[in-house]
Amino acid sequence: MRVLYFAYASNMEPSQIQARCPDHRFFSIGRVEHYGLAFTRWSRSWNSGTADILPSRNQEVLGVLYEVSLDDLKRLDKFTLSPQAYFRADIAVAVGKETIPALTYLANREGGFLPSRKYLGQIVKGAEFFKLPQKYVESLKAIQTHDGRAEG
Repeated sequence: MRVLYFAYASNMEPSQIQARCPDHRFFSIGRVEHYGLAFTRWSRSWNSGTADILPSRNQEVLGVLYEVSLDDLKRLDKFTLSPQAYFRADIAVAVGKETIPALTYLANREGGFLPSRKYLGQIVKGAEFFKLPQKYVESLKAIQTHDGRAEG
């Protein structure tokens, strides 16, 4: 059995998703309407605020839909520290003119944080690799970090 997983942050980056989900397959680029990107958890391993998506009326979050196996999901749970740090959530993802169900990970929120250059750079690399719209990539690059400009 395979499920659709919507990656909107560092898991968009091809080498990271390959390491975490070796059985994954690219499905499509997608967008989640009426949500915005936020950094609501702190990661010691990244030394960074880490991404989350929050309801936001006039925003959208772009990302990558992957088909993943149940074993991949177990590995994602481990990497996201689910359910303590992040938890699986059902989400509607727009693909072209269709809206399809997928799952994603949302944070058990701790507050507001700034990402690190390295972490934000990972998000930007994934967005650029999948050729997300330039305006969106530029909005990612414009996010303030706690240690300088984004790498990517």
